Amino acid sequence: MKVLVTGGLGVNGAFVTRELVSRGHEVVVADRQTDMSLLGPVAGEVALRNADIMDRDAMSDLLVSHRIEGVIHMAALISGLQEDPLRGFLVNGLGAVQLMDAAQKAGVKRFVYTSSRAVYGNITGEHAYPTYTPVGEDHPLDANSVYDATKLAGEMMGRNFAKLGLEFVALRFATIYGPGKLVRHGPMGILSRIIENGMLGVPLEIAQGGEERDDIIYVGDVGRACVAALEHEKPGFDAYNISSGTGVTLEEFADAAKAHVPNIDFKIGPGLDFFNAGVRYAGVLDNSRAKTDLGFAPKYDLNTGIEAYIATMDELGLLPTAT
Repeated sequence: MKVLVTGGLGVNGAFVTRELVSRGHEVVVADRQTDMSLLGPVAGEVALRNADIMDRDAMSDLLVSHRIEGVIHMAALISGLQEDPLRGFLVNGLGAVQLMDAAQKAGVKRFVYTSSRAVYGNITGEHAYPTYTPVGEDHPLDANSVYDATKLAGEMMGRNFAKLGLEFVALRFATIYGPGKLVRHGPMGILSRIIENGMLGVPLEIAQGGEERDDIIYVGDVGRACVAALEHEKPGFDAYNISSGTGVTLEEFADAAKAHVPNIDFKIGPGLDFFNAGVRYAGVLDNSRAKTDLGFAPKYDLNTGIEAYIATMDELGLLPTAT
């Protein structure tokens, strides 16, 4: 299949691109940056187009000229949205909708939209501490931040484009960790900080959140999930949780990482909300729908995910970053 990946050079997008190439797809990457370092050995097997998703005509021309059959939309702003809500919504919201419109008009068959667990808003009641009953896709949707609102808007608009014939699938990801996050996204990647600070022998202390459990997945499973949603003949739903289906504390993650990085020196204070977001995003996502309908189950557990993280850093020649 001829597939367009927007943001296909990014921290998550690169692993989608790598998975597509490994499965024999013809991949076109649209990205504003040109750094292909995260693609590793597949960099020479993709067509890179330096394009901005806000350039409606350019994206439309790209879809038509390459005869794109499937789109995986990864491009998005991650930080700075609260400080500049209009820009955040223009890029993440309008940018996604313009791409859906262009895809529908170009005759694209399948549009995979990378959403987030953030569309569930504040996780409370039985789904929060201490019980952590898994959150299913039928949980009420909400938006507590500009980023959340853009992801929710993208899902809502995608369902409307589906009425016009565009096959739309949204994937709601749990917390993702993988190499490259600290360089590209900064210190918001707490799981990466635990690993990479340890690789450099730098202690890390988090003020609060030691009792919080969160659902985390390795970025390799992000790539696998996106391709599963793209390749499935006829998904039965338009939204799927992509997660491990279990909750772990940061201390448990650090303990697992010590098997590979013995110098980890990690401390965390008691309580909840290690993101210090003021909103209860942490929780466990029910991934049974993805398992039964898409045939997708996570490949990586804590041990193999951390092992893959370090091996991929070596493969790509990435140096650890301490924050």
